Amino acid sequence: MSENATGEIDIEYQLRVHPRAKHVRLRMDPREGLIVTVPKRFDCRRLPALLDRRADWIDQARWRQHTARAGLDPALLGSRPERIELTAMDRRWVVEYEAAPGPRLGLQEQGSKLILRLPMLDSAQLDRRISAALLRWLKRSASRFLSARVAELAREHGFNYRKVQIRNQRARWGSCSFRGDLSLNARLLFCSPAACDYVLLHELVHTVHPDHSAAFWARVAELVPDYRDLQDQLRDVWLRLPNWV
Repeated sequence: MSENATGEIDIEYQLRVHPRAKHVRLRMDPREGLIVTVPKRFDCRRLPALLDRRADWIDQARWRQHTARAGLDPALLGSRPERIELTAMDRRWVVEYEAAPGPRLGLQEQGSKLILRLPMLDSAQLDRRISAALLRWLKRSASRFLSARVAELAREHGFNYRKVQIRNQRARWGSCSFRGDLSLNARLLFCSPAACDYVLLHELVHTVHPDHSAAFWARVAELVPDYRDLQDQLRDVWLRLPNWV
């Protein structure tokens, strides 16, 4: 941050225009920094003053992001990880890299080992291919694990839903349509089992209470009494995601 001639603070950010946005939204991303989402017809000349008013929040968000990642093992974070830990599943993999004989990148899972076979490409292009392959693997893992866990929780608590879809969303853990279709974020596998279950139950409760009414939160609290603590955990998980995600 720096101060300009008018006394306002200059803040670096990425601007995104969303056609369905109703308000300005600020989000701190571990890799992309501050992201400002505005409605389609928003007058962007208002942004410097708005960001100036939110400077304390931005400072705190950046500090929280820095401290959340400071103690993490670099072997887990990079674009070419040495290990992957999916806490929700209580599983860990060692990642090995080998040269590939052909032009395609291959990924093979052997027990607790992931083997990536790398073609001859420049480093940046190869990092993109590795990220894409790992994300496909993550979504397959999430589809198997989360679908089974949703079915188990639904039976246990008497919920009905139609189907489960797995995505890799940047800003939400899950959603539930009016028809009872659940959309879940593959990144939930990086959460604790308790936090992951909270998100799944949160969306299952939406099959009965579509909005965030008092009745909705009362049912959530009945099922997950410590849900507020788990919400704090979920916010920290966003900041701890590895670069390849």
